[in-house]
Amino acid sequence: MSVQFRRIGHRLIFAVGSVVVLGVVGIVINNAIRQEKVLTLETEAALAKTSQSVEEGLAALMLVGGHAKDAADFAARLKTIPNVVDYRILRPNGTEAFIDNLTVDKVNAKLAETEFMGRPKAVEPEQVIAETDPDLMRVRTTGERVFVYQTLPGGERLVTALGPSKSEAVCEKCHEPGQKVLGVLKLTMSLKDIDQDVKKTWQLSIALILAALFAIVYLIYWAARRTVVSHIVDFSKAMEAAAEGNLTVRLPTKSRDELGHMAQSFNHMNEELIEIYAGLKDERHKLNTIIQGADSGIVVTDARQQVVLVNEAAERLLGKSAAQVIQGGFLMLFDDPQWMQARLMAANEESGATLREWHGKVLSIQASTIRDEHAKVIGSAALIRDVTEEKRLETRLKEQSITDALTGLHNRRHFDEVLDAEFKRWKRYAQPLSVMMLDIDHFKKFNDTHGHDCGDRVLIALGGVLKAAASAAVIPCRYGGEEMVIVMPGLTQDKAAVLADSLRLQIAALVLDGLQVTVSIGVAGSPGHAVTSGEALVKLADDALYAAKENGRNQVRVA
Repeated sequence: MSVQFRRIGHRLIFAVGSVVVLGVVGIVINNAIRQEKVLTLETEAALAKTSQSVEEGLAALMLVGGHAKDAADFAARLKTIPNVVDYRILRPNGTEAFIDNLTVDKVNAKLAETEFMGRPKAVEPEQVIAETDPDLMRVRTTGERVFVYQTLPGGERLVTALGPSKSEAVCEKCHEPGQKVLGVLKLTMSLKDIDQDVKKTWQLSIALILAALFAIVYLIYWAARRTVVSHIVDFSKAMEAAAEGNLTVRLPTKSRDELGHMAQSFNHMNEELIEIYAGLKDERHKLNTIIQGADSGIVVTDARQQVVLVNEAAERLLGKSAAQVIQGGFLMLFDDPQWMQARLMAANEESGATLREWHGKVLSIQASTIRDEHAKVIGSAALIRDVTEEKRLETRLKEQSITDALTGLHNRRHFDEVLDAEFKRWKRYAQPLSVMMLDIDHFKKFNDTHGHDCGDRVLIALGGVLKAAASAAVIPCRYGGEEMVIVMPGLTQDKAAVLADSLRLQIAALVLDGLQVTVSIGVAGSPGHAVTSGEALVKLADDALYAAKENGRNQVRVA
């Protein structure tokens, strides 16, 4: 469970106190552990000296002619020493020595005489330690003393010293030569007195920790409260007052420490905030003037999608008052919430404005969702512009770009675009497509005899007839000079020929400056001709036109 403090003073005291207390606890625990290790090492040293003294006494007893009974009595007396739990003399294989006659019999056999008397009541040898016990094997192998610790079920700890009885030259008289260790002395002592001392050491350490904890916490609390916390409380109150709008609050700056510098910074910050606030008010007035005076309509919402800003241009373009816009909401700007919602969603994927006709005007609407740096929605905005005149001019310019100025027909560029599109449509959907080529008969005579003005009037009159026949299936264009071309999507070659002859007759009825105007026409259509491009179809119509010219003019020829 995490510890939480609402006041910074408490957190400061807790943090500093925790560091200091942890340091004290670490020192005390370290000293207690070291004390425990020292007591353990002292115990081992004392046990080693005792074991060594016993080994030397046993060796002296054997050298002066002692025997097994004396050694056994010697071991029994050692058990009466305080804290000695067990003392035994073992053979290298872990069985207890001097309680049977195995060694005596071997010695007497080697000496070939009965020099040592056996025990009258010998018992079976007891296996005190397993012969394969790693500690016993270590003593036999290295000839070094080994300490073994043991904890009894009741919690009492024991330490056992396994000391080697090493073989010397004089020992080979009775024992087999080449043996490194003749026996092992097992001396076991209780550690209850030492453990009691260690327990007292730990109890004293805990008492010292608690006393130090209380003293340190109280001292830190007193010092922090006097030197830091009180200033922080004053600073907190001043910040709360400033947050509520009271920027006139000031902190005393008597001290020259960090807290004094903090107070100076706070006072300086408030002074700058007052200047910034005044500047922001001016900028707000300027921005409000710009927004209200803009020709474009501006509508803005907050994060709850409540309309918070509607300028005068928006009222004029929407035909609604600001109150009506606010009441209706952002999605009802154009009385079509689904459409407005779609505009907002589209704005997230691509930028750009959408055109919409509204109350006889063409409006450009750019709606978007406003997000902060964390992608959280903080509002929406719509920018509305009246582009009615722009669209009118754009349409006019587009028409001019595809219209021949003299005849009023579509120009060559538009013809190329239409022909390419319609030929692709014929290829994809097998829709009939025909082309008609017209050429004014003896047009050079009009120009040479009656002047270019007369020629222009002939072209204008011809354009009038063709424009009158224009429809979705009849698209007349000026091909160049006195040549005209008509693209006829959806018309077969036969129907195109009928239309061509009708146009020829209408044109033949024209009389300008006392002169009759006639045309020669060539027609080609698909299906009917295997062509791979629109230009090839035009070439067929042009060839048919040439044939009409060659055969007397004022006629229609089919490719």
